[in-house]
Amino acid sequence: MVFYISLLLVCSLLIVIYMVFKAYHDIIDYRTLNLTKTSKLIKPLKLFFISDIHRRKIKVKTLKKISETFDLVIIGGDLTEKGVPMERVEENIKILQSLRAPIYFVWGNNDYEINHCKLSDTLKENEVTILTNDSSTLELDTSTFSFIGSDCCHRGEPDIEQGLKRASGNYTILITHDPYSICEFSEEQMSKIDLVLSGHTHGGQIRVFGLGFYTRGGTSQFMNTTVMVSEGYGYTKLPFRLGTNAECHVITLN
Repeated sequence: MVFYISLLLVCSLLIVIYMVFKAYHDIIDYRTLNLTKTSKLIKPLKLFFISDIHRRKIKVKTLKKISETFDLVIIGGDLTEKGVPMERVEENIKILQSLRAPIYFVWGNNDYEINHCKLSDTLKENEVTILTNDSSTLELDTSTFSFIGSDCCHRGEPDIEQGLKRASGNYTILITHDPYSICEFSEEQMSKIDLVLSGHTHGGQIRVFGLGFYTRGGTSQFMNTTVMVSEGYGYTKLPFRLGTNAECHVITLN
């Protein structure tokens, strides 16, 4: 009996160690996506996308593995949460600035747990563009891209129509923290969006026998629009992952 109890304890400890390892083992996801327009871009658009950083510090060595030059860096919400010092948030922003590209940010539900105004000031002081039901246009050769940032559907006041009205590019990319928020959109609204980037779900974070509270991250189609969901870089509550990845994304748009 003692042997079996000891074996169970050792196995449990090994599983916990593995889950902690997975929570801090960074995966760089390289992904090429085609926008819904029929013609391909003359020059591909390069994006670095990271979501759900939460309590983690971004590893400099992870970003040093990336050789690409980016047109834009996007933070898909949950940059922080309650209990995270603002110094760590600012440090993470400066690490992302090493990619030498403009940075866009949208609000996640956990970002509202801290001093909203202080976080906003920190982002602006570090030249991060905050998109809250607003649109920003990026020009690349003969193409123009409108990036719409939706406010968080859990804590904020999302207004996709306002963002769409301000979008003037040839292509429209929506950044919304929670992918399920688009279920409230009309078919007409979705027809104006070429790509959705989101996070929030962590892919379920801990999956047992392939089962979790949310589906895995990845790419899917919703009303003929491509939707990419990240499993996130950080973790919620405890530093555990099982069956999911701590990931950031190098996205090439054709």
